Amino acid sequence: MTGPSISRRSLLRAGGAVGVAGLLSVGAVAASGPAAIPYPDGVSSQDIALISPEHRNSAIEHLRELTTRAKPIVKEARAAGALDDERFFGVQGSVADAEKFLQESHPPSFDTISEARYHVKYVARALGAAAATLPNVSIGSDNPAQTGAASGLEDLRSALSYRADAPAEAMVWIDLIESRLHIAMIAGKNARIDRSELDKKPTRIRERAIARAVADHERSVRHLDDARQFYRTFQARQSVPVQVDLASARETYRSRVEDVSHDEGWYDGRRVSEETPRATAWNRLITLAPGERSLDDARWARQDGLAGLETTTLATALAAFRGFPTGKEAIERLRGRSSVPGSLLLDVKRRAVDGVYRIAATGNAFEQWLLRAAAYYFSKGDGYLTETDILDTWPRAHALAAYGIALGTVDAIPSVASVVTE
Repeated sequence: MTGPSISRRSLLRAGGAVGVAGLLSVGAVAASGPAAIPYPDGVSSQDIALISPEHRNSAIEHLRELTTRAKPIVKEARAAGALDDERFFGVQGSVADAEKFLQESHPPSFDTISEARYHVKYVARALGAAAATLPNVSIGSDNPAQTGAASGLEDLRSALSYRADAPAEAMVWIDLIESRLHIAMIAGKNARIDRSELDKKPTRIRERAIARAVADHERSVRHLDDARQFYRTFQARQSVPVQVDLASARETYRSRVEDVSHDEGWYDGRRVSEETPRATAWNRLITLAPGERSLDDARWARQDGLAGLETTTLATALAAFRGFPTGKEAIERLRGRSSVPGSLLLDVKRRAVDGVYRIAATGNAFEQWLLRAAAYYFSKGDGYLTETDILDTWPRAHALAAYGIALGTVDAIPSVASVVTE
């Protein structure tokens, strides 16, 4: 298996070697102060995974088959003026756009898959809208416009088993595969309709529900096929694979997360009312509640039987949870102060970004992938300094809380990843 691209690794290593001061000196970004310190956002799926020619062909053929089904129905609906309603704004040109895409040659790439998925979404919306408004178009199994989940969802979910040459890279593939499968499952649930109940509803509500169900069915089909193709490609790329011990990792993550997670009442009960920089930063830390969103996502993955996705999301949650005490430590440095020193803000973000570049340069694929957990808090901190939605007098206090979380998250990443990789 191969790691991130040479160009990306070279860029990140160069950043790590130059250091923050060097990056700032070359004017890498337009902002000033701490918001000007750039940081890599972590490995993306396409730095590790790839699109096979078979995957490309499958995506294009699905779009071609869908467009062929949709074209006469959409044409009839347009001729009848059935798509002129504002509810269906934007779908009229979907079929023509898809046909143009299908006439072109496309490489096996993430961009090709993304564009095919985009056209599937809008052609399906057009088909659903047209079918819902035409009395002579039947909807259901083996008919031009279908509803309900894609077939084979449970077959793929139950078949997933991961043997890999390198567990660090495997974790990125696992997240990619099961994230797509999860979207397919959610879209499939949304694609279910009860026609007997819908027939009792007003026409506009019934038509909108049918149109959405048809669109969600095709989304379910598209994302399921993407998940299946990624799984096949992942399996084909292994040379001397060993089983990835997700069960053990998952139990470890669950145990560690349980020790640091809290309910909403815990956060609400710790808000403070005084107006000081320290209180502002503390309340922001409470509002950000690092790790809780990812923990919710992990619970959804577990509920839907996606053990791999639960594992990667628990890892993300644990890394973010480790940012809470570090954020608190940074905030405590404001005790007794009437303002937030720029030097303090710069110090916290600089330390966090230095850690990011170390992982980007020398960390394994799973460590680099986990950097996205920190990137969210860097982005939030930069936003508090440069955007106008912070109405109080201490935007630096908000940024300090976010950067403090980022620092703790980055510091925790190696130990979090080691649960799987060692």
